[in-house]
Amino acid sequence: MLFPLHSVAGGSAAESAEKQGARQYVLKARQQQTWLRPEWRVLLHYSPALLTRGERSLVDDSEFFLAPNGKHSRQAELEATLEAFFSSEEDNDQALACRFPARLAWLRRTLDIDETRLPAYQCPALHKWLRKLNADGLSLIFPAALLNSPASMFGHTFLRLDRKAAQKPDLLAWTLNFAAHAGEGRGLGFAYKGLSGAYPGRFTLAPYYQRVKAYSEIENRDIWEYELNYSPQEVRFMLLHLWELLPAYFDYYFIDENCSYHLLALLEVAKPQLNVSQNFYWDATPADTVRALANVPGLIKKVKYRPSLRRHINARVETMSFADQHIAKSLALGELPLTDEKLAVLSPSSQVEVLELAAAYLAYVQASSHQREYAIDDLPVPVSRGSQRQRDRQHHLLTARSAMTAVATPVLVQEPAYRPDQGHGGRRMGWRYGTEASKDYLQFDFRWAYHDLYDPDNGFIKGAQLEFLKPSLRYYPASQNLQLESLDFVDIISAPARTYFIRPFSWRASAALQRYQLEDDERPLLGVFKGGLGLSYAFNKQGLASIFANSQLLTGAELAHGMAFGLGVSAEMTYTMGDKWKAGFYTQLLQYVEGQSETTYQVGGRLRFSVDQESAVLFELTQQRQFSSSFLQAQLSWQGYF
Repeated sequence: MLFPLHSVAGGSAAESAEKQGARQYVLKARQQQTWLRPEWRVLLHYSPALLTRGERSLVDDSEFFLAPNGKHSRQAELEATLEAFFSSEEDNDQALACRFPARLAWLRRTLDIDETRLPAYQCPALHKWLRKLNADGLSLIFPAALLNSPASMFGHTFLRLDRKAAQKPDLLAWTLNFAAHAGEGRGLGFAYKGLSGAYPGRFTLAPYYQRVKAYSEIENRDIWEYELNYSPQEVRFMLLHLWELLPAYFDYYFIDENCSYHLLALLEVAKPQLNVSQNFYWDATPADTVRALANVPGLIKKVKYRPSLRRHINARVETMSFADQHIAKSLALGELPLTDEKLAVLSPSSQVEVLELAAAYLAYVQASSHQREYAIDDLPVPVSRGSQRQRDRQHHLLTARSAMTAVATPVLVQEPAYRPDQGHGGRRMGWRYGTEASKDYLQFDFRWAYHDLYDPDNGFIKGAQLEFLKPSLRYYPASQNLQLESLDFVDIISAPARTYFIRPFSWRASAALQRYQLEDDERPLLGVFKGGLGLSYAFNKQGLASIFANSQLLTGAELAHGMAFGLGVSAEMTYTMGDKWKAGFYTQLLQYVEGQSETTYQVGGRLRFSVDQESAVLFELTQQRQFSSSFLQAQLSWQGYF
């Protein structure tokens, strides 16, 4: 399809040299069909339309486009861009050549444009900005998941603009983040707007030390740094395009057009051959995007692990006696003065260890007392509630430590055996054969995302479960009956292990449709909403035990009063044996107190064998009672990840 040349058409004798130049290169672009090049696609952030056969740009800011239909036509936008570049404008930062420097650089190179025929612009603001960033390398940064924050349940990714080698440290480098600007809203409206693209998403810059403080010290999230194999020239071209994007916005979607997806698209600007963003058509979780980049041969130069403050505290505790730990905790909490004899009688080296631990733990307590207002996937904004007494106590601890000449033993935090990119895929499908109440069945299971307590922990947080959209179809061969067995909308368990110093609570929440055994062999599909609060403890590095106080609400017309509400307790122990085996035992007791008057229970165990990183076999045996029916259930499953 040909587009009119507007001001470059006509060819009158009085036509200016600028218009002649624009016409020449527009015709050249038409002959070469330059708009079909992948480089132009990524510069405009074009993607296949979801419900049509066409394509459109994911940028939703009309100011980003120079053609009226530039959002939907690559060719129209390319020709309008060429016309604009050959038009004389006032030489200032508002000139289109200064506004779109990456487009200009690429078109010059691709169409072999004679630079002497283009107006000359200085673009002082652009060059000042580039000198300020002073970047010649890139690193992808992955803070681990945080289940207590809805916006960070899957982790997060952002880019660090690495400075020239002579101007380290990395903490002073700038970082690039894509996040939604959500304002003050939270709750159901927050979730709905995030799912429907009602928030504008923008790229923003911040120093790396601010993000390390936010993620590693305040939120206690481990950070993984993936240094990328980008040349200084590629980094500069990406920054030229970033300059084009900073004033623009995208509609932000939690599921697909989120922080991780748009970072992939930005990385492709300098390396269009990556083409990894096209693999994330329906959704993009941070861990999956990191895995996609790690799978590109030669892209990752090296990986660095930056442990959280919590990890540092746990590592230091492991080297100290419990008596010294108790003194350190008492000092941090103000229960013991620095002049106390319990500290004075220790050797100088032990005093140093105690003071180091006390200062670190007090910093953790102060960080935990911060209130945080979250922008989606963006920096938390802490509002300090730490008392003046805590700040004074920290000052006294650090002063006492600095007065001592003894050297503390360096704390070595052991790096996890597996990185986030080395874990299993987020989606899972499986087939199972089972028997329930003497009835055999076959069942197909699918999970959209992401990880459960019995999945391999490699690359994931131990004691964390996060599952979304998990339907199950069951077929009974004897009766040739196929039915929807369950549909889990969300199932979250956060069970971090408590220690003497770190004492988080565990919690769980889920919402699903699930079949329950009522009287007369009736198994209706009921709405099931569960919640619980509890405690979890690690009895060694392989084992975790949790106990919860639970509530459960069932809804459905088949129930006597349309609902049943119950209270109860549950306990579960899991044990990991190497990289292949994981076993667990669980029990639950629930008393319905509203709508029904029934006691139900469940006792069972699971044994899982990981065939490889992307497949596993699971055996489960359960004895349970649902209302008036008691039965034994046995299941053997194969599960595959992708």
